[in-house]
Amino acid sequence: MTQCMEAWIVADPDKLEEFYGNGFRKSALPRRQVLDDELKNDLYSALDAATRDTKKGSYGKVTHASEILKRLRPEMVSARCVSFRELTQWLNTTISRA
Repeated sequence: MTQCMEAWIVADPDKLEEFYGNGFRKSALPRRQVLDDELKNDLYSALDAATRDTKKGSYGKVTHASEILKRLRPEMVSARCVSFRELTQWLNTTISRA
């Protein structure tokens, strides 16, 4: 199970880079393919390291997350977050049966 929603955000580094622009350090993000077991503190540390030198400043859940979540590509998040893929499959099945 995903430790926190920041795993979803980290799963699409290209969209993060688009959002933050110059100064963004993609290399600071976790490289593992499956992010579900990435620890919460590690995700926050990685996001801070990747974003601190950008014009928008360090990642903030309250200040940045809602806008970033809108931009993420679900197929990228599904590829790296098993629990997200399972959730969306369940939702799609449940909604189609309703």
